[in-house]
Amino acid sequence: MKKTMTFSRLSVGLLAGVMLVISGCSSSNQSAPSTTTPAPGKGDQPAKTEAQGPVTLTVWMGSWWAEKVPEIVSAYKKDYPNVTLKIETLPINGYLDKAISSELGGNSPDVLDLDITMLPAMAGKDMLETWDNYIKDLDVNDFHAGAWNGSKINGKMYGLPNRGESSVFFYNKTMFDEAGVSYPTDNWTQEDMLEMAKKITVAGKKYGVGIAASNSDPSNVFSSFSPVLWSYGGDFLNKENTEAIINKPEGVKAITFWTELYTKHKVVPEGSVNFALTKDVMPMFLNNQVAMMPNSSSMVDMLKKNPQVKWGMVLQPNKFGRTGGWSFTLPKSSKNKDAARQFVLWYMKPENMGKLNVVFPSRKSATNVPPWSEPEMQFLLSAAPYQKAMPAVAAWTEMQTVIVTELQKVLTGAKTPQQAADEMAKQMNALLKK
Repeated sequence: MKKTMTFSRLSVGLLAGVMLVISGCSSSNQSAPSTTTPAPGKGDQPAKTEAQGPVTLTVWMGSWWAEKVPEIVSAYKKDYPNVTLKIETLPINGYLDKAISSELGGNSPDVLDLDITMLPAMAGKDMLETWDNYIKDLDVNDFHAGAWNGSKINGKMYGLPNRGESSVFFYNKTMFDEAGVSYPTDNWTQEDMLEMAKKITVAGKKYGVGIAASNSDPSNVFSSFSPVLWSYGGDFLNKENTEAIINKPEGVKAITFWTELYTKHKVVPEGSVNFALTKDVMPMFLNNQVAMMPNSSSMVDMLKKNPQVKWGMVLQPNKFGRTGGWSFTLPKSSKNKDAARQFVLWYMKPENMGKLNVVFPSRKSATNVPPWSEPEMQFLLSAAPYQKAMPAVAAWTEMQTVIVTELQKVLTGAKTPQQAADEMAKQMNALLKK
């Protein structure tokens, strides 16, 4: 199936087959409902816990939820008038540190939304309650596999995902057309991407591809770097998550390729060592200065707000993408655990998630309503089988910092790829032993 999207025409086959493709990550046989309202996943039942008496429930979520907060509060008040929902939105920078500090201080929110890469850090410190006794009626196969599995550590569920993302490549058609370069297709490779980037780049004016290497947003860095690592057969840890293998030849080759986009080929913008995809690369894409970049549903939303940009989507080079997700967790020091469980299980209903999410829903049955039912979003669903997740280990947050710091040293010429990879492995193995 050709995965390249040109939104002047979309094959009927892709739309009809999206839910079948995504089920490659699961065994769900649920068909899409014909109505405009998402149907509940098979076996879903109302929450078995219920708050008694007036309750003020505090919820922490990322700052990107701010515009939806009033709607969420209003919808919940209609179903549970005895609960006052207080949602606080926080910036991504320092989010995990603040969450850990609040739990250590005994003043955590009742519900804490966590990126699945953050979740192991708190679960590993025994800061989160488990959900296993409260989700027997949830249809697991209806959830994005990467987000669901990323919320599970050592066989226990520490979060219920509200967001499940697939990462693909976006390309700027205007820049491709001006350079006389054919658009990428779903069978392209990293080497194909580099050759396209070389033809498009005009030093100091426009660049073929954008990367992220800033420690201010590690998630962006791994959306940029991880697919390259996997493309060359490398990985961060072994299958058992007991040893770092990033310094193996495959890993070093990937680091070399990725950093040379900046140091040798100069097909990425100057200053990329301090760039984040969302904050820095995306504006350049919108201004016809960067021709290609990895991203997910947030990019689709931004592009729709900028109709002057001509663009398309394609699977990542070599198809690998980094899956992402956020999950509602229940901190141990939550003061209102029953009310917290009630809210989260209410939100897990596909009709609520589909209507209230500002990010891509974790449930397939929540994507049958706009904007999730639109072709661009459905393409992201079809990319799910090609996604891989970050290691679910307690020390992953610290490992991220180590990896990004060492990548920056290669980008600035302070270390060779092998030297940086060896240091990464050394520090990662030390963290695994703690």
